[in-house]
Amino acid sequence: MDVTLVLVTLLSLALAAVMTVVAWRIAREEKRRSDARVAALSSEIHGSGDLPLNQRTQVATSGDLFAPATRPSSSPRAAAVVVGGAVLLVVAAFLWSSASQSSASSSSPVAKIRATNAATKRAEPQTAAVPLELTALTHERDADQLTVRGIVRNPPAGGAVHGITAVVFLFNRNGDFVSSGRAAVEALPPGSESPFVVTIPNAKDVGRYRVSFRTDDRIVPHVDRRERPMAEAR
Repeated sequence: MDVTLVLVTLLSLALAAVMTVVAWRIAREEKRRSDARVAALSSEIHGSGDLPLNQRTQVATSGDLFAPATRPSSSPRAAAVVVGGAVLLVVAAFLWSSASQSSASSSSPVAKIRATNAATKRAEPQTAAVPLELTALTHERDADQLTVRGIVRNPPAGGAVHGITAVVFLFNRNGDFVSSGRAAVEALPPGSESPFVVTIPNAKDVGRYRVSFRTDDRIVPHVDRRERPMAEAR
């Protein structure tokens, strides 16, 4: 729509420029004819030599003097009208073409597919709003290595979730962040569950850990269905 407004503005400016040039040419032509009439009248009044009284001199009347000059004056005005009409027709044709293309694009199959995809994307967050459920969580140590195992469940009312990653954050006994690890989780259709295993090396000074789930672009909410929301690493 912005492009249409710009083009209409440019065409209007072009029309104004053309009409200005035409008006200037008409004014110049009128001035030239006025000067010619003044010169003709002056030559009639102040002619060289004396005319005999009995000599009949043909004097030009107002119709004979001004008739040749008034007839061509209609040509520039007609040209201006024709040019203005042509520009207006071009503008009207362009606006009609833009409106037709917009209407056609809105009813095309591609537009319908895009509208369907947009509606689907808007509906996805609503189906994925049901949080996942962490139903089991355990851990084991092997020297300085900590392995966290768990089971995550997608409730029957939730939407299908793909590309999930289980992330485990490690904290020391003072509550400071130490390290983290992650592992992929299988796709979770509604009502299904999947195990996950996250192994993190160099976890000697870890006092506790926390589990979260996320995709590439967002954190997936979950609720802890166990008795202890925070797992202790012993």
